[in-house]
Amino acid sequence: MGDLTGVRASAVAAVTVASTVVCVLLLRGWRALGNELPEVPWIAVGPLVLLILLVLVAGWQVRRYARFRRSPDRPGGRAPQRISPQRARGTLVAAQAAALGGGALVGWYLAIALLQFPNADVATVRSLVIRAAVCAGVALLLAVAGLVAQHWCRLPPGEHDDEDDEPPRGVSYVS
Repeated sequence: MGDLTGVRASAVAAVTVASTVVCVLLLRGWRALGNELPEVPWIAVGPLVLLILLVLVAGWQVRRYARFRRSPDRPGGRAPQRISPQRARGTLVAAQAAALGGGALVGWYLAIALLQFPNADVATVRSLVIRAAVCAGVALLLAVAGLVAQHWCRLPPGEHDDEDDEPPRGVSYVS
């Protein structure tokens, strides 16, 4: 099958560089046709922050359950709800998509900022460059959140849910 290490930071960096180059070329062509570059509204930050939070919360839930399974004898520790394998897999896929999608979005916003930077002495253009740079930074945080959540979804070697016939004591199935 191959190495199952997941999405690596180098893959996210490659997606970011490729996205930046492709977007710069496409946006230059778009501008050469006499069109304006797309606007970057401040509201674009909102959905990115929401995605970051969703990916981190879902990843933390998987991590919490996986860690509890390794050391169930924690004194005073409340057992987390059992997470279905489908939910854990969905969280992993969402984390990987956030990492790669965040890298692609960094390239998009960075391309807009780079193309407008030479004219940043004009107040409206400077505002666009700042908004694009902030969105690129938040998209980078999305990529990092995806990599972190992916790491949290990892089970230690030798631990497989497939071998469990019944749930651990004190843990209920999520319906």
